[in-house]
Amino acid sequence: MFGASVLGLGAARALAEPLGFTDRATALEPAQRLSIEGELAFPVDPTGGDLVMANGYREGVHKGVDIGNGCSPGRGRSLLACADAVVNSMEQSTRPGRYITLRDRSDNYYRYHHLDEFIEGMEVGDAVSAGQVIGLMGFTGNTNWAHVHFEVWRLSLSPDIGFPVDPLPLLPRPAGLTIGPPQCND
Repeated sequence: MFGASVLGLGAARALAEPLGFTDRATALEPAQRLSIEGELAFPVDPTGGDLVMANGYREGVHKGVDIGNGCSPGRGRSLLACADAVVNSMEQSTRPGRYITLRDRSDNYYRYHHLDEFIEGMEVGDAVSAGQVIGLMGFTGNTNWAHVHFEVWRLSLSPDIGFPVDPLPLLPRPAGLTIGPPQCND
């Protein structure tokens, strides 16, 4: 109670996020951790040429990673489901452009921004498997290069309930991936 009176209405989020528990533990059962276990599938088809991860996750500033073509041209590269999940939303907005959100059975959300297009016939509620093509890389929205802005959220996409997670430690590093800006020879 002391913590709740000091923290006010934000106490549930402030206490739940650092502790990382979803339910109270009983004497015989440990509390469930709020974490994403295991490795995700890489969200971009690595066979389409060189890849760069130009911009990384920065707490409170950049809630995802930007993955795009390095020195090879433009858009149209396949984007892949990073986990077995359900299509939670398919939308278009000013900043993220065309984007798709997946939700797995543990309430982890995976958001892909700047898509050129969704896969024809895919709809909200469809189940997808890790590695399945869900869209094509583009540069819709507020961007000037072909890439996907990839975010991972725990529990909700609302910052009042859920919280973003740095995707980098969860992603495998495919051969040919450069972390940082591309080093192109003109």
